[in-house]
Amino acid sequence: MAYIVPSDLSRLALSGAHQPELETLRALKAELPNDYTVFHGVHWTREYKGWTHFGEIDFVVLNRSGDLLFVEQKNGVLSEDEGGLRKDYQDGAKSPVDQVHRSIDKVREKFQWRHGKQRPLQVDYLVYLPDYRIRDLNAAGLDASRVVDAPHADSLSSRIQELLGSGVADRDGWYEKVHEFFCQTFEVVPDIQAHRDSHERTFVRQVGPVAAVLTNLEMTPFRLRFAGAAGSGKSLVARHFFARASGEGKKVLLTCFNRPLAERLKSRVPRNGLVDTFHGFCIEFLKSKGRAPDFEQADVNQEFWRRIPELVTAERIPDEWIFDALVVDEGQDFDQEWFEILRLFLSDEADVLWLEDPDQNLQGKSSVVTEGFVGYRCPVNYRSPESIARFIRNTLPFDFELGNDLPGMGVGVHGYENSEEQPKAVAKIVQDLVRRGFSHDDMVIVTCRGARNSVFSDIEKVGGIRLRRFTGDYDSQGNQVLTDGQLTFDSIYRFKGQEAPAVILVDVDPQNDRIDREERLLYCGMTRATVRLDMVVCTGNAENRRFLEA
Repeated sequence: MAYIVPSDLSRLALSGAHQPELETLRALKAELPNDYTVFHGVHWTREYKGWTHFGEIDFVVLNRSGDLLFVEQKNGVLSEDEGGLRKDYQDGAKSPVDQVHRSIDKVREKFQWRHGKQRPLQVDYLVYLPDYRIRDLNAAGLDASRVVDAPHADSLSSRIQELLGSGVADRDGWYEKVHEFFCQTFEVVPDIQAHRDSHERTFVRQVGPVAAVLTNLEMTPFRLRFAGAAGSGKSLVARHFFARASGEGKKVLLTCFNRPLAERLKSRVPRNGLVDTFHGFCIEFLKSKGRAPDFEQADVNQEFWRRIPELVTAERIPDEWIFDALVVDEGQDFDQEWFEILRLFLSDEADVLWLEDPDQNLQGKSSVVTEGFVGYRCPVNYRSPESIARFIRNTLPFDFELGNDLPGMGVGVHGYENSEEQPKAVAKIVQDLVRRGFSHDDMVIVTCRGARNSVFSDIEKVGGIRLRRFTGDYDSQGNQVLTDGQLTFDSIYRFKGQEAPAVILVDVDPQNDRIDREERLLYCGMTRATVRLDMVVCTGNAENRRFLEA
C-alpha cells in the first residue's frame, strides 16, 4: 500500500469535492506498493528570486530512489485539433501536456534554486484521461507511453510502476531531501475553494428538500412558525417561500432585524417584492407619506429608533402598501408591537412565514405570540462542518444535531492577557489563513462586544490590512456608511444570520453574572463559520478554560 500525503483521505474527500481525483487517489493507495509515496493536490505559490510562480499538480509519485512521476488528471470531455489535445475552461482552452511540462520545469527550477545544480531532479510524467478516448495519438501530439485514456483507465497504477520503477533504498539522503522538498517547500493543503463549493452543495442538497416541503404545505391562509437551530436553513426556507409566493403573483414582504442580513437576502430573491429590516420598512413607508426621518438624530437621540413605529401607526395605510405574503426572519428579535404593525400591512388572507431561533435571542426579548400558526421545529445544524459543530457542542450548553458531514478545517483557540494584544494575534491568524488559501473576502473578524466597544473599533489596519466596518453614521438616504477596507470587522449583533468560510471571533471574555446571554452570543458567533473558526480568548477568564482545554 502506497503512502499518501496528506494522509487523511476523509478530510480530503470533503464529501464530494474533487471526487474524481480522490477516487484515483484511493486506487493508487490500494494498488501501489509501499515503495511509493503519492502527494495529492500540490498547490504551490512561492516568491523567490524576486518573482512569483503559481501552480498545481494533481499527483506527484515518489519512489525509493527519489525519482518522480507527475500525473495530470483531466476528467470530462476534451477536444483534439491541429494544436493537440485541449481541455476547455472559462478562461480558454489549455493543453494538459503543456500544463504538466510547465509544472515540471518550475519545480525543477525551484529545486535547483534551493539545493544547487549538483544533482537535478529526475522527473517523468503521465496524462490520465479516465473519461476520454484518444482518437489519434499522433494528431494530438501525445507519446503513447505517456497517456492513459478511458479504455486503459484500470492500468494507471501498473503504468506508473512501469515508468517510474520502485527504485532502490537511497543511502545518501537524496530521497529524504526530495521528500522534504514536497512536504515543506510546497503547500500541500486542501483547496479552500473546494471547501466552499462543497459546503454550498451539501447545504443546498440537505436543506433544499426541507425548504420545498415546508413552503409547499397546503393551508389557507398559510401560517407557519419555523423554530430552527443555527444553520438549519431558515434563510433558505425564507427564499423558497418568497420565490414561490412571488411566482404566484403575490406581493411579498420579507423583513428581518439585521441590516446586513436584509441586504444579503435582497440580492437573492426576486425583485418584485420588498426586502428590508423592520425599521427600514417603516422608514420607507414614512418616506412615501412625506415624513422622512432626520437621520442626523439617529446617533444623538436615543428615542430615534423607538419613535419610528409610533410614527407609522399614526398614518393611514393605502392599498399600494398592502401585501399578500409576509416573511419574518430573526423572529426571536422582534417585539410583539412590531408584529402587530406588520399585520396592518397585510391583506385578510395573507400568507405568513415566521422564522426564529430562541437560542439566538440576543436581545432578551419575550417570545412573540402568533395565534393560529402551525409550528415546526428543526434541531439540525447543516451549516457548521463536523469539526466546528462538535467543538460547539462540547463547549456550550446548546443541544443541536449535526447535519453537515463535511470535516471543515477545525477550530483554533488563541489566548490573550490584555485586550490590546488581540490585533497582533489576529494579524498572525490572518497571515496563517492566507497561507492556507483563504482570501481576505473569505474572512470576517467578529467581536463579542458591540462594534464600538472593541479594541478593533478604533484601529484602521490589522497586519497591514485595512478593516471594513460600519462607521455608525448614515447618509441622507438612511444607508449605513462603511469604511473602505479589505477585511470585514463586525459585531455578532450585526453579523447574525450571515456566514463566512473563516470567522475570527475576538473579545471572547464572557461575564459570569450574565453567562446565559454571553453563551448565546458565543453560540451565534461560532455558528457563522462554514470552514474554519478561530477564537481569541482572554486567558484570565475562568469561563474560557472550556475553549482552551477542548
